[in-house]
Amino acid sequence: MRQVINNIIITLLLLCSVAPVLAQKDMVMSQYLHNRYALNSAFAGNREVLSLYGGYRKKWAGFEGAPGTMLFSMHSPLKNEKVALGMEVFNQQYGVTKQTGFSFSYTYRIKMANKAKLAFSINGGGNFHSSNWSDVKTFEGGGDVIDDVFSVNESNFSPIVGFGTAWYSSKYFVGFSIPNFFYYNAYIDGGSSSLELNQANYLLTGGVLFDVSNALHFQPSMMLRYNPEQTTWLDVNASLIYNNALWLGVGYRTTNEITGMLAYQVSPQLRFSYSLDYSTGDISSHNNGTHEIAIQYDFGFKVKSSSPKFF
Repeated sequence: MRQVINNIIITLLLLCSVAPVLAQKDMVMSQYLHNRYALNSAFAGNREVLSLYGGYRKKWAGFEGAPGTMLFSMHSPLKNEKVALGMEVFNQQYGVTKQTGFSFSYTYRIKMANKAKLAFSINGGGNFHSSNWSDVKTFEGGGDVIDDVFSVNESNFSPIVGFGTAWYSSKYFVGFSIPNFFYYNAYIDGGSSSLELNQANYLLTGGVLFDVSNALHFQPSMMLRYNPEQTTWLDVNASLIYNNALWLGVGYRTTNEITGMLAYQVSPQLRFSYSLDYSTGDISSHNNGTHEIAIQYDFGFKVKSSSPKFF
């Protein structure tokens, strides 16, 4: 009986905390420092070469049906350095619900003083939503009974339209973005999408790099997610970078999560990274933390096309 009650409590927490995330095209990724493009398409081309990034995040490891997120992105400046293009595909799943999406972006960059750039971007794509309610089993009969209420599966599509702006150099970055103006509500008429600015997520990111010595650097950073109708939270991080090869970081998210991060630059082009989020809230005793791994590869060239129509 106690195990059944625990399962009910955890399931409710899971639905309350994850459903708002899946309603938008923005994902909670602890390693946004290594892939700023995932949060703000205005950072397309900020590596100044063709850059590929792949990541996987498993939230609340050890709990069956816990959320999992996969992300792949690529972006590059063109031969005309004022223009950068990017794209990403992602997949999220929790319980019986899945979301697969894609997005393309166009970024216009303006050269500023001291090699800084001011960038503006638009992005567009779509989300495919599916819920296999027939996989839900009630607690009656030892969990082997399927309720008629859950006998129908659902699938829907919702658009992605977003905007971003960023100002960055090799020493600092600041960005503001609205990843998606459209809000998808899975609980109205089997799923509906509408333009809802009061349901959109407004993301503000920033960071600065300090030289402690020739070999040691210190980088504090932050990410604020503001939502007028849902949860607003702040993520603050601090990283030490040794010899431009080893990253060690720690962070705190106001949703009662502590984050530890580790990254290693294998070569000037290849980097591996790992992070562990530990929840200090009520659900902490029911899972083994949130794990995120990623690989990033920067090619030694940019896309040679000077115009998007020849990309």
